[in-house]
Amino acid sequence: MWPVVGLFKDTLRLTAASFIVIVFGFGVALLYGRRTAAWGRRWLTGWVLAYWILALPIGAWMLSQPAARYYHRIETRAEARGAETIVMLGGGIVSRTADGMAIDDLGPTAMRLIETARVYRLLGDPLVIVSGGPTQQDLDPPRPEAAAYKVAMVSLGVPASRVLVEDQSMTTREEAIVLKPMLAARGITRFVLVTSPTHMGRSLATFRAVGLDPVPSTSQVFSSETKWWTIAPTRGALTISDTAVYDYMAMVYYWLRGWL
Repeated sequence: MWPVVGLFKDTLRLTAASFIVIVFGFGVALLYGRRTAAWGRRWLTGWVLAYWILALPIGAWMLSQPAARYYHRIETRAEARGAETIVMLGGGIVSRTADGMAIDDLGPTAMRLIETARVYRLLGDPLVIVSGGPTQQDLDPPRPEAAAYKVAMVSLGVPASRVLVEDQSMTTREEAIVLKPMLAARGITRFVLVTSPTHMGRSLATFRAVGLDPVPSTSQVFSSETKWWTIAPTRGALTISDTAVYDYMAMVYYWLRGWL
């Protein structure tokens, strides 16, 4: 099941090279037909405009806002409702490897790590669990996301002794299933769940479906350096739009599978 799901996760994304080639290749093919040339121009114009808007910070904000407005980050210890553990869900990494060495690009997950470090300071000295398995199927040996997250958490000032890794799960549902006994073994019943705003709704519903009731605290969507009114497309904004579209589609998929 995972190879099939992984194929769709890697292919049907706004930033996936295969998706871009398919979309624009189809438009170019239409241009070569006498009866379809006009539709080809409309198709290509529409997708160029769509990519331009979604690659603008304001466009990415408009796309992610419907999900983001329902959740916020906790600001006080009281909002944590007694939680002394933080669980951060991974959002993927990209590992660069050469000559037997590797460096991990944290991508959008960096904002989740920053939020986790902030909540760690807010709550004093809670236990931190970072979650994410070896989702990069082409790497041998595998590089679990959680291992990279722990390194980043330590660099943000969280003691290594306070960071646990869950490095087996490949999806949000698997994270909930794997984390449940892990939390129960430590007597943890209340914890703060950190993830992105567009991912939070699906995460909460998935965790509650297995009997867990976390306190949500969302990471920021945009970095503080974001230039809101630029008309120049940015890779960061397109990545945010890509993540939002993926999370909306994944919510529907989880609902159809009965996992929520």
